[in-house]
Amino acid sequence: MRIFTGTTASSGLAVGPVVRIDRGMVGLHRIVSDPHRERALYDAAIVLAKDELMMLQKHAQAQEDADILMFQVALLEDESFTNEIGDYIAAGAGSAAAVERAERIFSSRIRNIDDDYLRERSVDVCDACRRVVDILDGRSHLPLQLKEPSILAADLFYPSDLFALDRSMILGLVSEKDSVTSHAAIMARGMGVPALCRVGEGVAAAADGHRAVLDGEGATLTVDPTAEQAAEARRRQIQLVRSRARPDPLAARPSRTRDGTPFTILGSANSSAPDEIRAAVGSGANGGIGLVRTESMVINRLDEERQTAEYRSLLENAGGWPVVVRLCDPGADDGAPWVKTVQTLTARDSLYATQIRALLRAAQYGPLCVVAPMICGVQGWDEFTKNVELCKAQLRAAGVPFEENMPLGCMVEVPATALEAGEIIEHGAAFLYIDLDDLANFVYVQPQNEREERRKTDLPVVKRLVRDVLDIAAAHNTDVALCSIPLDQMDAMPDYMRLGARSFCVENACIAPLKAKLMELDLSGQRGREA
Repeated sequence: MRIFTGTTASSGLAVGPVVRIDRGMVGLHRIVSDPHRERALYDAAIVLAKDELMMLQKHAQAQEDADILMFQVALLEDESFTNEIGDYIAAGAGSAAAVERAERIFSSRIRNIDDDYLRERSVDVCDACRRVVDILDGRSHLPLQLKEPSILAADLFYPSDLFALDRSMILGLVSEKDSVTSHAAIMARGMGVPALCRVGEGVAAAADGHRAVLDGEGATLTVDPTAEQAAEARRRQIQLVRSRARPDPLAARPSRTRDGTPFTILGSANSSAPDEIRAAVGSGANGGIGLVRTESMVINRLDEERQTAEYRSLLENAGGWPVVVRLCDPGADDGAPWVKTVQTLTARDSLYATQIRALLRAAQYGPLCVVAPMICGVQGWDEFTKNVELCKAQLRAAGVPFEENMPLGCMVEVPATALEAGEIIEHGAAFLYIDLDDLANFVYVQPQNEREERRKTDLPVVKRLVRDVLDIAAAHNTDVALCSIPLDQMDAMPDYMRLGARSFCVENACIAPLKAKLMELDLSGQRGREA
């Protein structure tokens, strides 16, 4: 018996065999030809890899999966990525080695991004590059075939590792390197299966082929459990299944603390796909959908008509609940290849403006709000609202109907925006979203080592900035929601309630635990605006 510990990415309990996703040895028996032949081999591999990705996208089980595959296609088409590889091949390197080098360069850049969602896209670089290298090395890249329900283990899960699998055969996930915000972790929570990340190097190989107990609550993987441990795990499994089958008694109860202070919890979605929206609405949130990401619409180059239809469908699937859409950020300061593509496109008359016009048009059909990311102080906000007014003028000139008074909000991610929150409200912000994770990492230095502990969102300086924003917003009678709350830092939310926060936007799997935690609070005598 061996017990490994990690970080809980998804709660739950699983008992079963462990199957390792083994990507084999890299770089064996390579023979480097002249640069012209190596470039021709690379070009051919790119065509085959894109064909495979398009086929996977066609059969994707969810829209979010399809969007991720399109991200990978965008990477393989990116000019800076292609030039990096071409230059190295021209210098005499083999095509496979050139792709591996580009993978290291681009994935490293992305891992230093300040946005959690984009930072986790570094795995897409590795996934896409591995596909190309497999083709160049002549290695098999057929999907894993599970013969029985199993616990999957890997050093790092690539999105395509999971897309082709029958999800009913996945009992749980164990990763040596993934984080709680990785696609694998999000997927595990959506499937309702346990998942551990950061379990340490060598665990996947050590557990492969053995039976194990994966305990999401205790953050442990027990390999070769004793008969008593296995029996106890099965007993707890039965209890867990029964408890999940029963309606959550908290779901129907009002969202109020013990002293009667009301609060709001908003769901979230990583795309506008109907299943994502229905999941957000059906997860027990009492304030609607607090954040819908839209990067995929810009990456996939949807025109204004298509985007308008997508946003209208989003509102219809929300069933009348308010929906807040986060604009794609064309000024993202990071090294993601597809973000550079987006920046090029947005500068070229503007998919950014296209997105704003589409949202203005769709807002006629339901309660749609828009929040603008990466606003740096009141000057950045004024530039944003000026762009919105230009879009409105374009729609008026074309005789296209739209919602004149669509609420616009500002994402508070950098200290300058927090310090100028009052001026931003006075200049037209209808609401504010405080991105706790980004704010903490802009206040402090973002750790460069992915194994290093990320800055906590409840450090004194972060709390002080949040408190000041909450006070200013209360004085202006402006709504504020806290978002981007790391999974392992939910325990800090009662402190923010004591500072005056009354609205929280969290991942759907966190709604019930957060509600239970906040309902236990007694805020008698505490500061804060009442809802």
